[in-house]
Parts: sequence; structure tokens; C-alpha cells
Amino acid sequence: MRAPQVSKTLSVSLALALVAICTLGIVAQSGRRVRKSETAVPVPTPEATPAPTPAPKPEPTLTFIVGMEKFSDYTRISLNTFSGVLRSCAARLADASLVEAETTSRDISRGDAVRQAKSEKVAYVVWLQLRTNNINGRPTVYDDPNDVYLQYTVFAPTTAKQVTSGNTYPEAYRNARVRVPTSSTQGDFYLNQAARGAAERILDHFHLRLPGRLARSDSNE
Repeated sequence: MRAPQVSKTLSVSLALALVAICTLGIVAQSGRRVRKSETAVPVPTPEATPAPTPAPKPEPTLTFIVGMEKFSDYTRISLNTFSGVLRSCAARLADASLVEAETTSRDISRGDAVRQAKSEKVAYVVWLQLRTNNINGRPTVYDDPNDVYLQYTVFAPTTAKQVTSGNTYPEAYRNARVRVPTSSTQGDFYLNQAARGAAERILDHFHLRLPGRLARSDSNE
């Protein structure tokens, strides 16, 4: 009876030993550190460079209102020709950074220009007129831009005092080397050049000289 009992005891002991070994293995495995995966280092995002703030446009120190007498002696002048002269003069005045120029499209006589100047607080009135380019000075019907020249007069605000005046001639720009085509809707090229030349002379009077002045010959200037 002892042999079976001893065998049974051994079996129980072996079973207990196996259980103990398995338990130790599980505990050892559970205690093993799991290597963590390497964390990616965040790349700093560069800050956006702010766009440079544009320099503020300087406030104009001179303001001009450009008007023109259209219906005096030259009944054959097209409205495109008048408009081209008016726009060309005002645009050239506005090329100066400290100048603001605007046009009035209505027909303005000299008396109208004087009254306009008296009603202004700061704006000078530029009065333009096409004059016949003949020896005796008598009015003629306009047929050719060569027969007229541009007369300009500037009136001061409030007082309407005449501050400067003069004449410019299309022929003075006709012999220049540079010729820029002008469409039929912009009037006559050389009259427009004379209008720009008048603007340059007006700016000269106010000591505002523009770079890149118009090329012209010495005739009639």
C-alpha cells in the first residue's frame, strides 16, 4: 500500500512544481519592460514673414482743376481733339507725386475760369484755349493741327490772380525723334504733346520738375 501512496505523492509534487515553474515564467514575462517606440521630434514651423507695409502716398501739396474753352472760333475741332488735349495736360500734371489734377468737361470761358478760381479754397484753375497760328491773329476755321497752338493760363484760388501763362506749339514736338502713335479717339498726337508741355511749364513755375521731360525741337518755343 505504500508504493502507490508514494507514487501519488510524487505525482502531486511534480504537478505542484510544474505549476510553480509556469507561474514564475508568467510573472517574469509580465515584469519584462516593453521597449517603447521612438517618438518623432516635432519640427518647428517657421513663422510667416509679414509682408512689408507699403509707404503711404504723400498728401498732395498742389491741386489743379483743368478746364478748356471748346466752342469759340474753331467749329471744326472734334470733341476727341479737345478731350485729348484736356486729358493730356491733367495727366502730365498728375505725374508729379505731390500734385492732384482733375478735369472739367464743360466748356469754360476765361470769365468762367476766373469765377471758378474765386470759389476754390486750395485748387488752382488751369484754363486752356486753342488759338489760331497765323500772323495777323484773326480767327480762322480749324482744319489742321498745324494752324493752332495751345494757350494756358493758371489762376490762383480765392483771388483768381493770374500766376502764370504761356503758349505751347504742336510744331515744336513734330520734329522730335520720338513718335508715339495716337488712336483717333485720343485726338491729335502733337496737340497732346503741346498740352503735356504746358503742364511741364506750369510745374516748373511751382518748382516741381518732372524727370523724363518731353523731347522737343526749338521751333516756336
